[in-house]
Amino acid sequence: MVVKKLPKKTMGLFVGIALGFSAVLSGCASSDGDGSSGASPSSAEENLSFDTTFSLELGSSLGLPGVSPEIIKHPDGGYLLLATSIDQIRAFRSSNGADFEPDPSISLPMGSDYSLVQRPDNSWLLYYVSFDGPPGNPGEPMDPSTMTKVVMVSTSQDLKTFSAGQATGISQDGPGMAWGVPDTYVTPEGKVMMMWVDEVEGENWEVLRTATSADGLSFTANEGFVISDGYVDPYILRAEEGDWVALLSTTPATQRLPQKIFLARSTNGETWSIAAQPLLEASDRNYLDPGAVEVAPGEWLVILSTSETDQALSGPYDYVSATLREQE
Repeated sequence: MVVKKLPKKTMGLFVGIALGFSAVLSGCASSDGDGSSGASPSSAEENLSFDTTFSLELGSSLGLPGVSPEIIKHPDGGYLLLATSIDQIRAFRSSNGADFEPDPSISLPMGSDYSLVQRPDNSWLLYYVSFDGPPGNPGEPMDPSTMTKVVMVSTSQDLKTFSAGQATGISQDGPGMAWGVPDTYVTPEGKVMMMWVDEVEGENWEVLRTATSADGLSFTANEGFVISDGYVDPYILRAEEGDWVALLSTTPATQRLPQKIFLARSTNGETWSIAAQPLLEASDRNYLDPGAVEVAPGEWLVILSTSETDQALSGPYDYVSATLREQE
């Protein structure tokens, strides 16, 4: 059961950023995780036919730290990578998708988990997570246990400067670990949707919820959730009529490590089938936070975060590349 983003999307806090980074990493941390639910991370409400085969070939390290990468083709050529990390430089450009250099000309709003959607007029919507809570003591960071996360949106004409952020209407009900890592995408009907990690009463593992917007600025949360059982970090590769494809990671709860990458499919963006076997797993490493951009028909450049297995919530985290291919 899942839903998510377009081929990088065409729409028809640094509150001590170290603190923000820490809060982002906890965004997919289950607060229960007693192992009493979701023994198998491949459950789904519907068994859709996987009539095409996907393979994910791991590439090389980008030499950059971070989580929740956002990767798009830049209108001026090459690729733009937006990073969530403790570094102040969070925008990088590449001509080949492998070698990324900082772009100090891009002034991003303070936040985390950046996600871009292009409007029909070629302007851009930038979504990101900010933090709300009582100020900390002088000289001390804010206390994460008192903060709630909110999703903001800024606009841009050139991907260099961005308007002041405004609230989207999607925010955390109260302080908690398992919330965030939102992604935005465009439906076949032209609406903008958002998916994020949350925790709900009665579920021992993280769930994924969605919200819908007609203008890309103000969102209304949809009822219930679309994915359960500890799948996190969704990224929609394709959202077409009758054909939706998403990448997912898995909970960082200790008893279900290492984190893996799964593929999910749907005919309507609401009820999803998740492949029984992961696309990517390794006993000694976590793979999480997939982001992707289509580089050729049936082929995507994927950027992932990775860490050692026992450092799922502490890091350090680094970006690695991979190639996803679809075959009939």
